[in-house]
Amino acid sequence: MFQNRFLSLCLAILIASVVSAVLLWTQDAHASVSDLPRKDDRPLENIAGFKTHYGSVRVESDVRLRTLITIPEKPKTPTHPLLFTQWVSCGSLEFKNDNNQLAMIARDSGLALVRVERAGSGDSEGPSCGELDYNTEVQHYITAFKMLLNSELFDSSEVFVYGSSLGSTTAPLVGLALQSAGHNIAGIVVQGGGGLTHYERMLNFDRIYLERRPDAVSPQEIHNEMNARAKFHAAYLIEERHPDEVAKDGPDMAAVRGDVRGLSDTHHYGRPFRWHQQAAQRNFLQAWALLDAQVLVIFNEFEQFEVQHGHQVIVDTVNRLRPGTARLVVQRGLGHSGWRFENAIEAYEDKKGKPEPSTTANTIVQWLRAQ
Repeated sequence: MFQNRFLSLCLAILIASVVSAVLLWTQDAHASVSDLPRKDDRPLENIAGFKTHYGSVRVESDVRLRTLITIPEKPKTPTHPLLFTQWVSCGSLEFKNDNNQLAMIARDSGLALVRVERAGSGDSEGPSCGELDYNTEVQHYITAFKMLLNSELFDSSEVFVYGSSLGSTTAPLVGLALQSAGHNIAGIVVQGGGGLTHYERMLNFDRIYLERRPDAVSPQEIHNEMNARAKFHAAYLIEERHPDEVAKDGPDMAAVRGDVRGLSDTHHYGRPFRWHQQAAQRNFLQAWALLDAQVLVIFNEFEQFEVQHGHQVIVDTVNRLRPGTARLVVQRGLGHSGWRFENAIEAYEDKKGKPEPSTTANTIVQWLRAQ
């Protein structure tokens, strides 16, 4: 009888322990999202190979941003953080599956991938991403990452930064601010964005736009077109005038106003005009010159927007100041978003392309491991 009571007691304790553990796990799984409620019924990330910790940071008195820290499932040692700065288009950074470049990097790099949902994206509060200006976006990144680097989830003695597309412009600014705050920026990776001024970048966008529409613009027209666009962008970006006001300067400016790719009545590539005007005031090359870090710059051969010179200037500048620190990798046959195309015209028209996220992910992972 004593033996039966003892076994019953043991069983009861075991059941209570299991129930408590399940409840604790459930609380842990949701505690990090309860302080910043989900905006809809989307499930939390659940992808084999890593675990994502949901949290939030307050970057302004009335703005909290969703944070996602992804740790390898079985890290061999405490992981260093890889901070990500996003492309220009708005949208959540949560993974729906593992068939994308960022998820592959999170799974294979051995680092803790740190993502911050911009204002108005995902669960984050604040104005919509489409109304967020450039300076506020950069400051949100800096404020959020400074707080997150105190996390016990990883080892922040070495910090890595990765910027994709126009996130390649915010990455060096964020990295330099963190370095100035005393953090060791061990490496910085950018792909799809160079070190030219934003004014030059927008001119190059237009140049490629003209060159790769052979049925719309003849080669002999490009000279006059570019002169007009240089004048328009100088007024719009550098003088910080509204595009509609610039259009009133003459028929040539009105013609440009109606034909700049991505320029709508109120936005440019989905962001307010002020975003681009503030970006045009930023000295990206100065940030690259002051950053004391290993640098990887990736350029895709069939880029639809950027030019290789913009990428090369980062590498040349850094290596001139700190020889052997920076490396340029040119990935053949790929377009801006990592899709494979037969030629530059098909890439620009976005025809017959095939997604190939593993190529860029592998390039980045191999470089990170080497550091």
